This record gives sequence, C-alpha cells and structure tokens, in this order.
Amino acid sequence: MAEKLRWSVTGQIRSVLSVYVSLIAAVLYAASCNSDTETIANNISFHDKLSEYGLFKSGMSELNPEKGVEMFDIASPLFTDYAEKQRLIKIPDGQKATIDGNGLPLFPDGTIIAKTFYYSKSGNKKRRILETRLLILKHGKWNAATYQWNVMQTNANLLTSGAVVPIAFEYHSGIQRKLAYKIPSQNDCSSCHRSGDQLSPIGPKARNLNMTVTAEGKRQNQLDYFIKKGIFNPADLIAIGALPSYKDTTLDVAMRARAYFDINCAHCHQPAGAASQTSLNLGYSTSFEETGIDFNKQNILIRMSTMGAYHMPKIGTTVLDDEGVQLVKTYIKGLDSHLNQ
Repeated sequence: MAEKLRWSVTGQIRSVLSVYVSLIAAVLYAASCNSDTETIANNISFHDKLSEYGLFKSGMSELNPEKGVEMFDIASPLFTDYAEKQRLIKIPDGQKATIDGNGLPLFPDGTIIAKTFYYSKSGNKKRRILETRLLILKHGKWNAATYQWNVMQTNANLLTSGAVVPIAFEYHSGIQRKLAYKIPSQNDCSSCHRSGDQLSPIGPKARNLNMTVTAEGKRQNQLDYFIKKGIFNPADLIAIGALPSYKDTTLDVAMRARAYFDINCAHCHQPAGAASQTSLNLGYSTSFEETGIDFNKQNILIRMSTMGAYHMPKIGTTVLDDEGVQLVKTYIKGLDSHLNQ
C-alpha cells in the first residue's frame, strides 16, 4: 500500500512539473517571438488617396477592377478575423511576371499587389469595406502601406499608425458577431512581410496560385490563365507544386494543417522571417523533422487557442480562428497517437 502511495505521489509530482515546464517553455518561446524587430522603411512615398492608383472603376465601393488590373485567388488564405478579401494585381503595360519555382514569381518593377478586406453582411446587412493594403515594387524593393476606407465607402485614406474599427457582421448561419477590427500600421507590415532585410509578398507564391478558378466565364488553371493573358511568361506548370486548401475537409488532415501553418505562420517562422530565432520552420515544403512542430506542439496549441499578448498569429487577429484551432488540435492529436504507437 505504501509503495502504491509513493508511486502515486511521484506521478502527481511529475505531472505538476511537466505542466510547469510546459508553461515556462511557452513563456520563453513567446518572448522570443514577440521581440521587437526593426521596421523596414519604404523607399517611395505613397499617395494620400487609394483612388490615385487607378485600381478600381468609378464607384469604388463596387470593387470592380479597372482595365489592366487582374483579380486573383489563392488556395490557402491568411485568417484575418473572418474578413473576406479581394486580391488584385497590376503589372505595368508591356511587362510580364516570371514563375520562379514554387515561390514568389519574379514581378517587374512597378507591380502593385492590392488586398481589400471587407464583410459582406455588416450590421446594416450591407457590405462594409474596411481597408486596402498595397505592396508596390519599386527599384527592386517592395513597399507596404494600408488605406482605411471612409464611412461613405467612396475612397480610402493612407494610414501611418494603424486604426481600430468596431464592426458587427454576420457570422456562420446568420449568427451576429462584433469585434474591434485592427488595421495594421506600416511597422506591422514589416513584422509579417519581413524576408531578411526586405519586405516580400506572402500569399501570391506560385504554388498558392496554382489552382482552378473561374475566369472569363470558365473554369481554368489560374497560372495558365495569367500566361494566356500575357501577364506571366510561359512556364512548365507541371513542375509547379500546389498548396492544398486547408478548408477542404476531403483532404488529409496533415496536408491541411501544414498548409494552414504555411500561410498563417511561415512568413515569420522561417529562416529569413521575423521569428527566425525560434525553433520553428513552418514552410509547407519543409520536412516534418525540420519544422520543429513535434517539439513545440503544446506551445503551438497554447498560443493559437489563447488570446492576449502572446497569441499567434501575432498580427491581424483579435478573435480565435475556431476552425483553424480545431484543425491544428486534430493534427497534433494525430501526431501524439502516431508517436505513442
């Protein structure tokens, strides 16, 4: 009896110590991820009004692209407080982008990439546009800025320090939800878009563009469509990989979770990112053994499922991504089951 009691107490002590070790590791890991990084300055001056870039036809709130401006989609999008997004690209006349493996295409100088954030059904049941983020390539360097849409939804004004916008919107199946939406500052842009000492687009990598879309009234491969339109140079698309959609529940959980990490986390958690000093490398093509996922799996769950200063993703979220957290939980539970076999 005494022996059983001794082992029971020992087991409890080990359990408590394990919890403390996990918490200490989480705090140290969080501190390393939240350390300040130097802002990457722009080398251009942005216009005061979004309308000055000629991205939209008259009646900007309709979000109809102007001639020479192409809409595009990506297979796995960044989660931003359940906001919907329109993505546009404007390549200078007579210029073309070149596909460079699975990564970011080589865009010509003067390229503009725009992403507009909105809620289809806001408190008044109408679409509410909140912000448009611009990335402009000039003299071989990407520059970033955010524009906040005015109340009349007729234009958007350049921001320097970010903004908070209260918003009510229709959540799943008619459920109403409210939040304080955060429009990032230029410093925030540097945090997420950092690649070494420069900025770099996150979403429009070739493998994330390599998907079937509806363009000009028919279903077709998006990269092939851009080649036919003459804005991308011809390329061997068979050699290009395809990032899975993490929202596609017919796919393997591991594929979906890795795709989720790639778009939501890997822009920082990669060798040239803002969190390069951590033990995580979450790119989709990184081998599992080199990702650090197994070692950090409990910290990943804690940081994703708890709001506050140490929540991840660090920028662009004020509420939990319920579906994303559940996906990662399922994935990690599967890892534990596999490793315990």
